[in-house]
Amino acid sequence: MSIRIFPVLAVALSSVLSLSACSSTPVSTDLPRASAVAETFRADMAVNPADNGLTWGQYDMLSAIADEYKQRGHGPLVITYPQGGNNEEAAIGAIAEARTFLYERGLDWRQITGGAYNANGQRNAAVIFSFTRYRAVGPDCMQEWSDLTREFDNVRDDRFGCAMANNLAAMISNPRDLVTPRGQTPADAGRRQVVLEGYRAGESTTSERSDHESGAVSRVGD
Repeated sequence: MSIRIFPVLAVALSSVLSLSACSSTPVSTDLPRASAVAETFRADMAVNPADNGLTWGQYDMLSAIADEYKQRGHGPLVITYPQGGNNEEAAIGAIAEARTFLYERGLDWRQITGGAYNANGQRNAAVIFSFTRYRAVGPDCMQEWSDLTREFDNVRDDRFGCAMANNLAAMISNPRDLVTPRGQTPADAGRRQVVLEGYRAGESTTSERSDHESGAVSRVGD
């Protein structure tokens, strides 16, 4: 009898020890994550001192700057003019036109600020447009998997979730969302008032539905 009992007891004891080891080993939940880094967008627009107003090419550049700022820009849009350059007067006139054009493209006056840099007598010194934007960065995934059949410490593999984090970094529209959430938009006070008035009058507060929005549960096989 003892020859038969001891192996069973040994197996049972081994199972209990294994389960207790699994339950006592902390499971890591720190998965790979996408992140975002701040960088400075900069565009240089050369201004000829003989120019009398912006050219079509400069308008195209300003249009691209406005689109990029509205999509990913944060903080002020800084326009820096070449102080002391031979084209300083033409640059100041170009900036005035640029500010008006940017306003017409949807930027608020308060979002646009100015500055100056020492052009040191340059003839075609550039007007510089700059602002802060964010770039999404994915984690560095290993190219090879470890042997998952020999993982005895109950810890996840470092590759788990890495591809998903890289996909998120590639798809996200505004990388700054990875740093901090956006603010909430104002509530629809008009719709809220309609619902309250219907409730006070004892009417239904649900939206009316047309026949095209109706549906029925299929009962195939009944």
